[in-house]
Amino acid sequence: MSRLFGALALSGVTLAALAVAPSASAQDDGQAKRSAATCYAQSCHGQDPQTTGCAADAFSPDTKYIDGRKLELRYSPTCRAAWGRISGGGRDYVSIHSSSGAEFWNSPVYHSYTAMVNDAGLFAYACTTVGNDTCTHTY
Repeated sequence: MSRLFGALALSGVTLAALAVAPSASAQDDGQAKRSAATCYAQSCHGQDPQTTGCAADAFSPDTKYIDGRKLELRYSPTCRAAWGRISGGGRDYVSIHSSSGAEFWNSPVYHSYTAMVNDAGLFAYACTTVGNDTCTHTY
């Protein structure tokens, strides 16, 4: 009886371990995102988030809505870089500012987002000239 109980307990532990362990494909997907990016931190400074692959895992730590437009501070954990993005309007200016003093503005004719700033150990925020120079919080 104790052998049967021991075998059942071992089976339960094995099944529990399999349930919480990530699958090989989940691990591969994470690695694919990391390897898709072509820059990291300082080497991303001034680069395009789309062409470097940094936009793939980006999220918006802060968003502001102004006169029908959406201003976002975008951040890529893989690249450790941030940029500003604006949508919902036409040819609007957006800028990204770093606590290092660096800043970039978009060219509203071509892009609704800015180049990236290094955000490793720094803070960044995005601004627009729409609505009396509105800015996001820092991240």
